[in-house]
Amino acid sequence: MLARILYLALAMLPLITPAFAESSANAVCRNVTFQADAEPVVEQADDVELSLESGSGSMTLAGDVVLADGVSASRGDFSVSADNGVFKRQSNSLVLNGDITYQGAGANVLSQQAELSYAAGEVEFQDAEFSLGYGAARGAASLMRVNRNGVIDLGGVNYTTCPPDSDDWLVSADVIRLDTQSGFGTAKGLKLRFKGVPILYSPYLSFPISDQRKTGFLLPNIGQSARNGLDISVPWYWNIAPAYDATITPRILSNRGVQLTTQFRYLTGNSRGDMQIAYLPNDDEVNRDRTLLSWNNSTNIADRWRAFVDFTDISDGEYLEDLGGSLSSASVTHLDRTVGLRYVGPYWQAQLRATNYQTIDEAIGQDFLPYRILPGLTVQGQSQQLPLGIAARIDASYERFERQLGTTGNRLHIAPQISLPLRANSLYVEPALTWAFTNYRLDDSNTIEDRDQTRSLPIFSLDSGLKLERESGDQQRFLMTLEPRIRYVHIPFRDQSDLPVFDTIEPVASLEQLYRDNRFIGIDRIGDTDQVTLGITSRLLERSTGRALVTATIGQTRFLSTRAVSLPDRDALQGDTSDYIAELAVNVWGNWNIDIAQQWNTEDSEISKSEIRLQYLPGNNRVVNLAYRYRQDAIDQGDISFSWPIASRWNVVGRYNYSFREDTSLERFFGLEYESCCWGIRVVSRRYISRRDGTADTAIAIQLELKGLSSVGDPADRLLERGILGYRSRID
Repeated sequence: MLARILYLALAMLPLITPAFAESSANAVCRNVTFQADAEPVVEQADDVELSLESGSGSMTLAGDVVLADGVSASRGDFSVSADNGVFKRQSNSLVLNGDITYQGAGANVLSQQAELSYAAGEVEFQDAEFSLGYGAARGAASLMRVNRNGVIDLGGVNYTTCPPDSDDWLVSADVIRLDTQSGFGTAKGLKLRFKGVPILYSPYLSFPISDQRKTGFLLPNIGQSARNGLDISVPWYWNIAPAYDATITPRILSNRGVQLTTQFRYLTGNSRGDMQIAYLPNDDEVNRDRTLLSWNNSTNIADRWRAFVDFTDISDGEYLEDLGGSLSSASVTHLDRTVGLRYVGPYWQAQLRATNYQTIDEAIGQDFLPYRILPGLTVQGQSQQLPLGIAARIDASYERFERQLGTTGNRLHIAPQISLPLRANSLYVEPALTWAFTNYRLDDSNTIEDRDQTRSLPIFSLDSGLKLERESGDQQRFLMTLEPRIRYVHIPFRDQSDLPVFDTIEPVASLEQLYRDNRFIGIDRIGDTDQVTLGITSRLLERSTGRALVTATIGQTRFLSTRAVSLPDRDALQGDTSDYIAELAVNVWGNWNIDIAQQWNTEDSEISKSEIRLQYLPGNNRVVNLAYRYRQDAIDQGDISFSWPIASRWNVVGRYNYSFREDTSLERFFGLEYESCCWGIRVVSRRYISRRDGTADTAIAIQLELKGLSSVGDPADRLLERGILGYRSRID
């Protein structure tokens, strides 16, 4: 709001620029011509003169010029008109009276009396009404004074973006001073009223009017949940220095107590990061202190060298569930703690790190906890152009894994690779040969032989593909592609049953996984295989825009030999083929979008994974999403979300995410949005799983948005943007 008033006042500065302060009265009047000085001085700014016109004029003995029958002054991109006026020679000022209209760049002012004092370098309006050239911002001031030094004084100020016949919300102040040179302003007696009811008051307020930062309170956030009760946060921003700031937020939770959160941010020539500390003493619900500590940092210590820190610690495993407030908080099981050093060059990359974790899910047993990596070194390098077009690269790592229970030790892995990319028009062929060498030096084995384990094997791959295109449709509006791909991989068997498993898993099948060499993620196991992956992609593109109307992909891996390598307590994979994996994206029916991903188990002739999403997005704040997710023996969920107008000013929003497997809803919310021309309100009632044990919480969010000002209450729009794909706030 204050920034817009500043914009209005600055638009008047051309009236009192130094060019006018030194100029004498030199005016050309319609129907009468006069000259006030024997030797007039006419100065210009931006090569544009001040043109002063009136229907009639006369000169007094004192040299004043009396203007009547309509007066207008213009210069450049502004103009002022009035019923009559007087140019006072002694004070070098122009006094205007009666139906004064000022029109400038993006601003208009109506007043009954104004004085343009060129000697003092001021322009002053009495009982002024103003409006801005964008939006519906308007207001009034009993006094509006602007001087050439960029100091703007306003008295008895009112401001709103509501139409003239409705002041649904109104900001008023007794006095406002804006200093454009210092970049700050002050206000006294500032009040915010909504529907005539005061909702905010400040006897004194200091604030920035430029991109400079200013210490002070921010607008509060207000929420309500069954677990925490009334939840009120009042942030206080502290502008410590140009490169440092902090936000200190007292948070009142009626069921728990008062939490204090401090976030410190810094941005120097070499470093950037933030630290956060949260403390809730003696939580009334659990009778213990609750804390959170986090630090994220990145420091450039030399050319191409960067140090980084990512650290989070919480007092107990339920902290995020109780105080985090999101569905994703319930799924967090570990918090990362990493410190490291990274080098990034044109051909080489290296990273040295130490990683630890805080396990916050107490149900995880000691033998399933992640390993600490103290230290871990990874190096990646790739060659410049070698003879015959050969490309070379190397991946290497050295890591030490520690844990209280289980095997611990060191792991060294080196994997050099050479390849020969061949491309001709739409065809590419790329053979590659990798030699993977891994050595383990274990701590807790009985014999020296058991402590020193080594695995060495070659990996050969041959990747090839083709891209065919043809035009189709009326006037060749569309482009169709056909992109087959074949990839062959051979990895011989090596007995790896004695090797430990530090950080290796078997991933969920996907199209990307079909084309990877190793069927495991991690290097503790390299799966033996002799396989051919066949895939094909076809696209229908709109030639004028390049937009993909239809994209379809299907792929499958065929195994030419049996596989024996597996993770501990897991059977080796059987079967001659992998599942079929297919994806389809359709955006051809105007407002309808369809995305389908299917995984078909050929041996059992059943779907092992399925994801389907149907979206109707006709625009004008209308969107409906239907989704279904299925993963055999793991996930079986349906999801519907929508945002839809039910009247000219009313909008209904909602989401229902249901698990058929657990026979319970994971998250559901329903809300209403109301929008007028200058304000809006949204109310959302929500129930969601907030704990890992399936416990649900209920919350109500109310957010009031005053257009052109700010919002008050719980930021419910963030919940809607996260929960409803394609949602766009209609309250802007």
